[in-house]
Amino acid sequence: MKKVTFLLFGIVLSASVVAQTPVTHEKKKEEMTDLKKDVKEKRVERKEMGHALAHAKFKKAVAERKDVRAENRDIKKDGKRLGRHGVKHPVTKTKHKIRAEKEEQKAKF
Repeated sequence: MKKVTFLLFGIVLSASVVAQTPVTHEKKKEEMTDLKKDVKEKRVERKEMGHALAHAKFKKAVAERKDVRAENRDIKKDGKRLGRHGVKHPVTKTKHKIRAEKEEQKAKF
């Protein structure tokens, strides 16, 4: 009985080790672009929320706030996932990249 138990445990352990696939560079890059898109969307929605509040459109501001909070949750999930894959400070890196792109666009004009 012991032998069967250890054999089954060994099979399960080896199957789980084989099932773990390493995260590819392309997947990390794809997730970073997704995070970048989320951060940009959040900024736009925050602007819209501020505009609605400034013009006393409270229903619209509350709806925009819900969208911003949903984006925050999505950003946090993506950041944690990328952190587990070995990217250090993914959200901060993304914000710096967005800022650098804006500076490049300003320099072109």
